[in-house]
Amino acid sequence: MISPLRKRRKRSGALYTRFPDIEDLLNQLDALPAPDLIHRCRLLKDQPGYVPSECLVHFVRRYWATQNLMVCNPLLEVLLERVRRRLPRGISADGRTVALARSDAGEQVYDTFVAMLIGEIEAYDERLDFFEIAFHRGLAMLNYSAQGRAGRSASRRAGVVDEEEGEVEVEVEEALGAYDPFAPEILDQSLYRSRLPGAMSKLSPLEQRIVEMHRQDIPISSKDPDAITMMGMTGRSDKGIRLIRDRVFAKLRRLLNSGDVA
Repeated sequence: MISPLRKRRKRSGALYTRFPDIEDLLNQLDALPAPDLIHRCRLLKDQPGYVPSECLVHFVRRYWATQNLMVCNPLLEVLLERVRRRLPRGISADGRTVALARSDAGEQVYDTFVAMLIGEIEAYDERLDFFEIAFHRGLAMLNYSAQGRAGRSASRRAGVVDEEEGEVEVEVEEALGAYDPFAPEILDQSLYRSRLPGAMSKLSPLEQRIVEMHRQDIPISSKDPDAITMMGMTGRSDKGIRLIRDRVFAKLRRLLNSGDVA
């Protein structure tokens, strides 16, 4: 059984929740025998059946907490290799200069993540809940803190690996269009509310994530480097997220008005 996350949001007090596609996949993987689960988690990203890191974190935490090392150890090996691949590079663009601050930050990220995992044998560490929602964003946040401790001036929007692909910061989030599929006045309509899940099921996983984040009032961007944002969770630009969101809202309105969903 997949247990819910325990961390709560600071402002609302609501529990953190995984994205629906991750929750569904966790339930599918939970039904597998241990050898099959390990095999699936070892698949590479370009192979069918690849397991996202968010799911991998969940199973490592579970089997480490119960000290089922026969299952935990091979999964942990895969997870830590993924962490290593996301660490800041200690070599400059010319391939010759060793950037000590970057190298030190990478070691701090790795050590901090491992320490959180190890600590769960004693007590549940709520900080790891975020890694079950947005693994890469979680590492980016650790990296931001590590760079500060290393005395390196870093961009607030720097990523863990693709730092050269910085995105333009948005000062003010524009108001949404007139149609919002989760507006209280239309959610109060029982027929609409009953048809919404069917319409949502016709969206792609990325579209579902963006709509779900909108429903949870997660901002597209933020000046706070520790804030949960749509940009951080999807790796998409502000403009790209807005285009997808507007396209999805139009799609939902069309589906819900056409009678194509039960």
